Amino acid sequence: MKDIRQDEAFLKTLTVLYVEDDEDTAEQLGMFLSRRVGTLVTANDGASGLEKFRGIRPQMVVTDIQMPEMDGLAMAKEIHLLDPGVPIIVTTAFEETGYLKQAIEVGIEKYVAKPIDVDKLLTAMLQSARQLRAERIMRQLSAFDQQSLRLEALETVTAGMAHDFEIMSISLGQALAGCGEDSELRRHIELALNSCDRAASLGRTLQGVARDTRPMDCAGSLSALVRKAVETALSGSAISLRCDFEAGLPAVVYNTAQMRMVFAELASNARKAMPSGGTLCVTAGDCRVTPSDALPLPEGRYLHVCVSDKGTGIAPQDLPRIFDPYWSRDPMGTRKSMGLGLTLCYTILKRHNGFIVAESKPDAGASFHLYLPAAPQACPAPEIESAPVMAGR
Repeated sequence: MKDIRQDEAFLKTLTVLYVEDDEDTAEQLGMFLSRRVGTLVTANDGASGLEKFRGIRPQMVVTDIQMPEMDGLAMAKEIHLLDPGVPIIVTTAFEETGYLKQAIEVGIEKYVAKPIDVDKLLTAMLQSARQLRAERIMRQLSAFDQQSLRLEALETVTAGMAHDFEIMSISLGQALAGCGEDSELRRHIELALNSCDRAASLGRTLQGVARDTRPMDCAGSLSALVRKAVETALSGSAISLRCDFEAGLPAVVYNTAQMRMVFAELASNARKAMPSGGTLCVTAGDCRVTPSDALPLPEGRYLHVCVSDKGTGIAPQDLPRIFDPYWSRDPMGTRKSMGLGLTLCYTILKRHNGFIVAESKPDAGASFHLYLPAAPQACPAPEIESAPVMAGR
């Protein structure tokens, strides 16, 4: 049941091309599909369908076979030349062996006969969505080892970085002492000094997280900490918070300060992604990770927390990079948090034997999924204090 819900949710993030020349069928099935996918793009023949695929590059195609100008199989063949991995589902009233053989040769694996049983079509689409979701996760996992190596190297780099910025701060402080109170130079030096102090602090933080072999100081529920950290980070903004925490959440072993930092950073990201306001949704539930989830985690029980915004989203080409050190979608990122905010989140989750992964669609928001292993026993959580706010995406 969990897999089906995940497939349904993932399907609603996809752009799907639907090609059908029969107006009545296109209208009826189009209404059905539009409620179950993220964006539905339609065409009434293979030639226009291929043109729209070239321009939009949808993640899935549903097409009739018999159509004027260019039939569905000819279109599918051209589409697979452009993108061999896109799943194509064919619908047709013709059930001759010849069409099936051609479909197989083209690389089509899913076939739904007319009159269309919408449940069978939805099943085929969910199976394709699961395949796409697994492929996306595997691409992320293929970069997992490289990410770990980069983080190990970053520990060494940040040690020198923090030291260099501390020295620079001392020099700037000395220069500041010789400036007039109202001079333009003084204002520039003050800005540079603030940036150096922030960079040095972030360098020490990341170095400490990477080096800390005993980061845990509590075992218990994260609910109060998450809510307080996010509320503090959103304070003063036009963003409303909606929390949906299941009853009986598993306890986890965690470092209080580091977990505060993670959820404050994610909330700050959402704040930047929704400058005009909106709703930030935070859900938490009991989750069992299995090999079919394709996560770099041992099988077992986990706390799953999802932080979702409805902001600007993240481009597909950027998703694999958002946890990289010094990378930021914000063009001013290097002048704010040095692009270390999400790297810190990734590092902290890794130190807690957990994992964080993002999914997003441009202009439709982003969701960050966090997994933390359940603790065998719980103890009372510490009193929650205000969470620090860090720069975002």
